[in-house]
Amino acid sequence: MNLQFKSSQHRSWQSSEVHRKELGININVYVSGWISTNQGILKGKDFSEFILDKCQNIVYENLKEDLSYLLVNNDGNFAIVVCFDSKVWAITDLVRTIPLFWSIKDKSIVISDDITYLVSDAKLATDYDSIIEMLASGYVTDVNTVYKEVKSIRPAEILICDDSDQIPNIELFRYFTYKSDNIREISHEENIKLLDKTTKSAFEVILNSLNGSKIIIPLSGGLDSRFIALTLKRLKYENVLCISYGTEGNKDSIRSRETAEKLGFPWEMIPYTKQQHVSKARDDKFWRFSEYASNGTSLPHIDDWIALNQFRNKFRDLSDAVFMPGHTGDFISGGHLKYLNYAFDDHHESSNEPRRSIIDKHYSLWGSILKDELLATILNNRISDVLEKLNLSGNLNKAQAYEFWEWQERQSKYIVNSVRSYEFHGYQWRIPLWSTQFVRFWSETPLMLKYDQSLYKDYLISFDDYGIYSDIKLTTNKTSKTNINNNHFKKFAKQTLNKTPLASNLLKKRSIRKKFEYQYDNHPLGMPLQYDRQSYVKNHYSKRHHVSLWAKEFIEKQYDFSIEKMIG
Repeated sequence: MNLQFKSSQHRSWQSSEVHRKELGININVYVSGWISTNQGILKGKDFSEFILDKCQNIVYENLKEDLSYLLVNNDGNFAIVVCFDSKVWAITDLVRTIPLFWSIKDKSIVISDDITYLVSDAKLATDYDSIIEMLASGYVTDVNTVYKEVKSIRPAEILICDDSDQIPNIELFRYFTYKSDNIREISHEENIKLLDKTTKSAFEVILNSLNGSKIIIPLSGGLDSRFIALTLKRLKYENVLCISYGTEGNKDSIRSRETAEKLGFPWEMIPYTKQQHVSKARDDKFWRFSEYASNGTSLPHIDDWIALNQFRNKFRDLSDAVFMPGHTGDFISGGHLKYLNYAFDDHHESSNEPRRSIIDKHYSLWGSILKDELLATILNNRISDVLEKLNLSGNLNKAQAYEFWEWQERQSKYIVNSVRSYEFHGYQWRIPLWSTQFVRFWSETPLMLKYDQSLYKDYLISFDDYGIYSDIKLTTNKTSKTNINNNHFKKFAKQTLNKTPLASNLLKKRSIRKKFEYQYDNHPLGMPLQYDRQSYVKNHYSKRHHVSLWAKEFIEKQYDFSIEKMIG
């Protein structure tokens, strides 16, 4: 198989190769990232040689199964490409932390971790449906990208390209899917103990991969970044710097400072001002980053753009530091189940679930798009492409389908993809809450212990010897099925009321303007300050918030695509 492999300048790759004379073939391996195995933490040449050895010694018929077992049972953030005989394999990790893209060109397969290499030498047609999807949600789903002839490899997927018949044949094999199964049946106290054991083990693997490097925690007021800071303190890892960024005096930064002080970690504040947003947010470097971070799949994450530029200028001696954000404890511990209407209602079997919940939660950047029948159909078809092979009957399967969709789409394409900003500035990163060990723990946790993150919160309080979680209370025995259903009924009733003609008429421009005024004046990072206040408040009433305007701006500039008529 003729492989053209091109790697990004912002990411390190290592290759190994061997000629198997007795078989008359060459085996070429390319790896990026790291993996934990029974041989220890492997990076660089050790990693590529390890994969090369596996590919040499495994009979081809068993290669998928054996590699799957290896990848799903070891922690790491990686991408792997293997070329041998007439075949090319390309592999992503559990949550696609390092993206891979592919295209067939002149009977060759072109693979890269940077989509610009696949489109730079050809004027490829953009995909209208993908543009609409990115505008509505901030990312493109399934294997699609904004280019018709370029595809993305999904999380925990092996792409196998075989041209033994002179025609490239593509097989997509999932070695893991995120779903709740093999549910544990142990007591609440035993679950807390098991989560603590999992936490220590997962973090020890992560720390072993760092060689003592300084860890930078983007510490907010949320549960997850505090969890990371607390765990590092419990494990006696002191080479830590906590940072916060945003407008002066914002609540997240205040809590961030308080947390760092209680844990005894140094803390730095990186202030955001309107002048910084306006003067620095749209220079040439910014647009180069945006193209790299988007990769034709998602909106670039720009919340920390100013912070990372200032951090790099101020801390030039920390070029080898490792950023450790809290992605994505709220999702994996069940915090997003609240968006699933009727998830716990035995008597409600709507065929629109979880589709309706996905639309409401994830495709709402521009309300006007959902009111357009043609555009709404495009989005519904995209959701169907992902969910159609899943069995949606029963409450557990509704939750499985919803969490599967969010894992494969929003988490891997949008949230986890935010680490591109660290790479662009030359830093390493780790996301411990997506450790294989955490994924396994939460996928085996009973649904009722995940709703409202009840088990997660109880665990955090149980081991909070420093008082950093005084703002949350024990949830044990407080989350009942009846309360869950009542909460969702109230939410659903409110949504339904807002969609009736009478309620729509009552929702006047004044109330919408007040909402936008509040967003503009109170966002903790000041992100709406990128835009003129009067324009932000009085224009584009169908927008959700500042990300809606960023989606419009980015798509129009990057893809020369006019969308004003779609959004009103």
